[in-house]
Amino acid sequence: MAAQVEALLREEIVMVGRRLYERGLIVAGDGNISARLPDGSILMTPAGLCKGELTPEDLVVINLEGELLRAAAGRRQSTEQHLHLHVYRRRPDVLACVHAHPPMAVALTLVGITMSEPVLPEAMLALGPIPTAPYARTGTVEMGEAIDPLVADHDSMLLARHGALTLARTPTAAYFQMEQIEHCARILHAAHLLGPLEPMPHERIAELYHLRAALRMQN
Repeated sequence: MAAQVEALLREEIVMVGRRLYERGLIVAGDGNISARLPDGSILMTPAGLCKGELTPEDLVVINLEGELLRAAAGRRQSTEQHLHLHVYRRRPDVLACVHAHPPMAVALTLVGITMSEPVLPEAMLALGPIPTAPYARTGTVEMGEAIDPLVADHDSMLLARHGALTLARTPTAAYFQMEQIEHCARILHAAHLLGPLEPMPHERIAELYHLRAALRMQN
């Protein structure tokens, strides 16, 4: 059974990598995708390879300490494993993570435009507030430390000057959250070009937060 689950997750992660690449959410060897296996180890995309051209055999398995458990010849774990491992240690409910570099969302972090304000109803329902973690140097434990205050209460977040991170029950669900982040970032960018944002009435914001909480309980 565990072997079947792993085989399916390998196929799903490869598919997600291809979608991220085709949608321009990552380029070259950027980004990484991971999933928690039934035994608690982590299946993850390898370092240095284009995520749009992976095969299931390319993926590596690591433990929660970041030690390589299984990998094909020439494959090694990503230096950004610290980001994923921090999430899995803090959130036992999270079974998959996607880290990508959505261009417009990253651009917003460069000019100080936040995505945490409740201005888009659909985004509030699907993603909740999207906070921005402070800049941290890629490939270091500092990345985990940067997201630490956000991980407990958020499933989608921006990484200042770097990218975005989404947490979900499946790699596909985490991918769709990443798509939505970039879509919302484009809308927000257009709104800032057109003029000052019109805030939503407080009572409608509270309404949406209650609805989101109810939807999360159902899932």
